[in-house]
Amino acid sequence: MKLKKYGRSAVMGILAGVLYGLWAVYANWSHDAVHVARAAGTQFVLSFCSTSFLTLMIEFVLARGRAVSNLALAAVGPHLCMVASFVTIHWLAGTPNVLKTIAPSASIGLVYSILYVLKRSQAQLDAPAPGLASLP
Repeated sequence: MKLKKYGRSAVMGILAGVLYGLWAVYANWSHDAVHVARAAGTQFVLSFCSTSFLTLMIEFVLARGRAVSNLALAAVGPHLCMVASFVTIHWLAGTPNVLKTIAPSASIGLVYSILYVLKRSQAQLDAPAPGLASLP
């Protein structure tokens, strides 16, 4: 059921957002409450959205093929784009300790990306949609 699948994704996004939002509170605790709240809220939104978007980008790269160079690009490329986005958004939001704030999610995100690509590289390529296999 699609609703159940999307519900799990939402729950995981909320858990990631809360976890990394709390880390942002810790990383910026020595600053005033407005900056702490802004950093926590920014990190919550970024963490919530990034897991599904990162997975989508990896799948897009993997759809181009399973050559070793493509697997390496899928494991690292989308992650680097995501980290650059995190740095930029936190900088624009005025987060005082940007690198300390994003370090856990960036590190865990890289591990996630590599493991996801390794798992997907072992799976067979997606079968074509019915009816399209006979097209030239």
